[in-house]
Amino acid sequence: MYNDTKKALAIIFSRTYNMRNPCESLRDCTSEYHLINYQKGETIICQNDPVKYTYFLLSGRACVLNHISFDSDNVVDFLEPLDVMGLVEFLNGMKAYTAYVVAKEKSAVFRLPLNVFVKIIQEDASLCYQTLLSVGESLKSNMDRAETNQLFRSRDILGHYLFLQAQRKLPYVCPLTRKSLAENLHINLRTLYRHLSSFEETGCLELRRGKIVIEGEHFERLSERYGDVIL
Repeated sequence: MYNDTKKALAIIFSRTYNMRNPCESLRDCTSEYHLINYQKGETIICQNDPVKYTYFLLSGRACVLNHISFDSDNVVDFLEPLDVMGLVEFLNGMKAYTAYVVAKEKSAVFRLPLNVFVKIIQEDASLCYQTLLSVGESLKSNMDRAETNQLFRSRDILGHYLFLQAQRKLPYVCPLTRKSLAENLHINLRTLYRHLSSFEETGCLELRRGKIVIEGEHFERLSERYGDVIL
């Protein structure tokens, strides 16, 4: 039972589907009912809707919004493949989704009724383990972000982020716009500009033709402050 769905989940967890066109590459092993494309700005999950489905973000990017009566919608988090939505609410006995999820760009989603997904992972140890790995990755990201926001001021949130990104490859050129960077780090845009100017003045980066650039000498200065931070 559910053999085609299990096959689709195995492909999704292994990330062997076509990232440019996930729905097309998975159509042979699952129903079109489970595969949904969302355009930028479309709502994937509505806050307070009953928890009936789990959603796997296959491609694109989404933002999590929490609406409260005394404030405008606030971006709580951003989601990227292969984040799983809806499972945490179910596991904690919640009857409704706790936030809105909105496509930040064109996105593809694999949607399963929660009762089907839960039955599958109860019976299939391999898929259950893959689910744990995926959820664990998301939890670690959330824990790191929460710890960073608790320990750092906004200036150090930006500095530590740039330090981590530059660790991967030097020279590092930040691909994000100022607006996207501010949204990702939950920093006021005007404050972000001020911090970038400060970092440039202290030799921690260079603003070159609108791009944030970190060379070796800049990275050394960032390392002096953030190199021994463990999260």
